[in-house]
Amino acid sequence: MSNQHLTPTNVQNPIVISPTAEQQRLTKCGVNVYKERIAKQPEVTGECWVYKDKYTLNKKHEQINNRKRKALQSDTVDNESDQLHASDTEDTEEPVVSSENKKRVILWKIRFQCHRKARSEKKKVEVVDDENDEYDEDGMKRRPIQKKSKNIGCKAQLMVYCYEDDEDNVEFTYVNNHDGHVPGSIGDVQYLRKSKELNDRILEELHKGYHVRDIKRFLQREYQHVAKSSRFGHINTVDVYNILCKYREELCCLDKDDFKSVKKQLEAFQSMQYHVWIDVTDNENPSERLTSKDFAFGFVAPWQLAYFEKAQFVSLDATHDVSKYKDGVLYTMVIRDPVAGRGVPITYLLTNDLSSKPLLGWFRSLATIGLNPQRFTIDNSLPEDNAIVQVWPSCSIQHCIWHVMRAWMQNVQAKIHGSIGRTPTQAKAHIRPRLKELMYEKNTEQFHVLLNNFLTEFQDSQCEFITYFKTYYVDKWDGRAYERWNCSYQPQVFHAMSTNNYVESWHNQLKTIYLKRKRTHRLDVLINLLADDVSFDITEEVNRLSANVGRMGSTERRLRANEIKAEEEQRSRHPSSLIHLSDSEYSVVSFNNNAHNAVGANNNQVASCTCPDYQRHFFPFRPQITNHRVWDQETTVSNISSSTSHHIDHPQPPTNKDQLQTAINRLVSRATALKRRLNKSAITSNNNNNNNNITNIIQQIDALTQNISNVDSDLDAVLSLPPNSNFQLQ
Repeated sequence: MSNQHLTPTNVQNPIVISPTAEQQRLTKCGVNVYKERIAKQPEVTGECWVYKDKYTLNKKHEQINNRKRKALQSDTVDNESDQLHASDTEDTEEPVVSSENKKRVILWKIRFQCHRKARSEKKKVEVVDDENDEYDEDGMKRRPIQKKSKNIGCKAQLMVYCYEDDEDNVEFTYVNNHDGHVPGSIGDVQYLRKSKELNDRILEELHKGYHVRDIKRFLQREYQHVAKSSRFGHINTVDVYNILCKYREELCCLDKDDFKSVKKQLEAFQSMQYHVWIDVTDNENPSERLTSKDFAFGFVAPWQLAYFEKAQFVSLDATHDVSKYKDGVLYTMVIRDPVAGRGVPITYLLTNDLSSKPLLGWFRSLATIGLNPQRFTIDNSLPEDNAIVQVWPSCSIQHCIWHVMRAWMQNVQAKIHGSIGRTPTQAKAHIRPRLKELMYEKNTEQFHVLLNNFLTEFQDSQCEFITYFKTYYVDKWDGRAYERWNCSYQPQVFHAMSTNNYVESWHNQLKTIYLKRKRTHRLDVLINLLADDVSFDITEEVNRLSANVGRMGSTERRLRANEIKAEEEQRSRHPSSLIHLSDSEYSVVSFNNNAHNAVGANNNQVASCTCPDYQRHFFPFRPQITNHRVWDQETTVSNISSSTSHHIDHPQPPTNKDQLQTAINRLVSRATALKRRLNKSAITSNNNNNNNNITNIIQQIDALTQNISNVDSDLDAVLSLPPNSNFQLQ
């Protein structure tokens, strides 16, 4: 693209765009091009002229044309009357008037004003004194801190005249000088608007499908030779994003009113086999429910409905600031795709009602189309909890352990104080591991023992924290609040689903990638974005991960790790067990813990298994990918159904070398844990009991050290034997 017409003259003065700006001002041009000439003045002289009237410029010209037609009709009538009296004036001589004294007749005129003119009284914005009031009376987000207004009361004007003796051209007259600013200066360029040519250039690149930042970078390089005092020399991301928003609105807005457009889009979704829900009462029109003060609606795409059968473990969360309406939130349900190993949104709800009422209606609507989850992972949200209990009473509820732990740590910092024998820092360091032990204990009976000991130990010394802990995490929900955060009460599947990481990550992608961290969005634009761009990207990404094209996903990486283990086990030629129970059932011994696992095969694939790995992921293994020990290359799980032997030798116990290696690793692990705990803790010796305990611990460590020295001597004797010698672990 050529930019020769954009390049101003060489900048000699660093303040003004050109020293000859006065000579480049408009004087005269054709009547058909004067608008374009005025629009290009910011790049020529730095002056920006705007038309401010109750009529648009096009309507103004319509008025002018109507006036000209009426004038022509009146001239015709006057000519006829002049002909009737021609005989009376033939002998009368008219006075001779010179051309200089003739006054030119103006056909029409238009006044343009400097763009930094004072704002009219009707359009003045009231200044908000209360900075805490973030929304106006219409529920729109305020921006209390803004740049200075460009309206400073400049009185400069540009008059456009069209005369009767030269109807094909217009002449320009400048009225008043610019006041309060210097057109074409560096300080004035920030108030110039983008040219129509730049807007068209941005729109052209958007049609090609490029991203906002890519377009900004490309245009910056294209216009880098333009002077910095020109608006073309300062292209930022917001310039491109504003055009993108207008482009989206042109595609998505079916009506000028946002909620009428939403209603039309939801009706179109229903014709496309979407499941649509609008929160309305009996005999209530949906259009009456969809207003800026009260709205609640949700939808499910056909490709999302296919996930409902396997949606046993669901993450639910809400995110704010996705639209321009006060209290507007987007609820999303996310599940883990069993093939791709990533979070996938399966339904959306948009509302500004933060109570449980819209959630209750939405959940009941989803239950009618087959959603019956086994567990919900949510934040510690009372409306979400109440709605889930009423619709799915048998469903387990897991409070996100990350949010729970964060709340605990914040209250530990605020409510834990020093006690007898401990400073505040030591008391906090002492209680933190006890809280983590409570959360991750997987045995129910042991958990209750730990809980009672915890409450008893700190009831007197840390009364404030224990009161908080019992109120919100023990006594709540009829005294069973601990079931929502302790691991022993939750199904041990999908360790990532114990937190809301999947849905939090999805909301972060939505706001960062699709909404560009902006919240001035209409609801119809957001709906179209979710139903079009997001759906396309997610389905394509899932298909790519399923085909294992490109980088491996989390599931593929885990399966590949198991495949490597299985290949190493096959090469080691260790005997193992494979028992053929029926045509599709087998018993296989795991090489991890020598446990017998029941395996179900379907189409030469492992379709089910009782091993912990399958119970956590519910994913059918691909051929030749398993974490089970196999006999040899011909009896892998990929062709397990073709095995003819019903019983293969029982596995031999692990070798002495394996047992020795395991024992040493266990010893090192425990020693490392003791050292880490000692480094993180503080030892106080204010009483004799602590001194006696420390002395006993030192004696035990010395005894262990002596035993290790004895083992080292015995190990020297063992290692001196030939490689094939058999020995018993001393």
